[in-house]
Amino acid sequence: MTLPNSVEALINERTGKYFIVIDWDGGEEGKVKVINPIGDILDVPTVIFKADEPKSVVQSEFASKFSPEQITRLERWEQERFAIDEKKRLERAARTSQSSSSGKTSMPRARAGSSRRDGIIDKSTSSAGRRPTVQWSSDKLVFYRHKIEGLKPNDVFAIVVEGQGTVQMSKAEFQRKFNNIIMSPEYRGHGIYSYETMPEEALPFLVK
Repeated sequence: MTLPNSVEALINERTGKYFIVIDWDGGEEGKVKVINPIGDILDVPTVIFKADEPKSVVQSEFASKFSPEQITRLERWEQERFAIDEKKRLERAARTSQSSSSGKTSMPRARAGSSRRDGIIDKSTSSAGRRPTVQWSSDKLVFYRHKIEGLKPNDVFAIVVEGQGTVQMSKAEFQRKFNNIIMSPEYRGHGIYSYETMPEEALPFLVK
């Protein structure tokens, strides 16, 4: 198991130390789950950090930003997450196999006109010319799960990439075109996925 390509981190207001964000849902409102500098996983209030906007730290910067204890605990966390995801995958495969052998299907039949109500992605949804619901800036293209996950399918988000322009899309478009991000260990485990260079699949969403 290797370390993720990048993680989100928050800087402690008092100490200036980096805390690795592993889950934005800390179990209570106003808290976030982090790995602290001594390698402990804690639910801590966001008010102790300099800003709610996290820093994206790439793997090449881990040694300079994080303690050895943090890096070791992060790798163990990744291993635990992989084991859980693999167990779920095998369980789903087993259920699918059982369903197929019984001649039944577990996929519900969509009702006409019900896609918006049921949360099924509307493929006609387009972000062109629409005001974004949420926007953030970065020196590279970076997707944050905690910013995107709460949006409705038709809501638009925008990422201002310094020196390159603004990538703008709806949540539905993101789910259709970037499913590889949604299923990645970085996005699922740490809530962040970034590109070092602008990917070809993002070019149609580059608005300026």
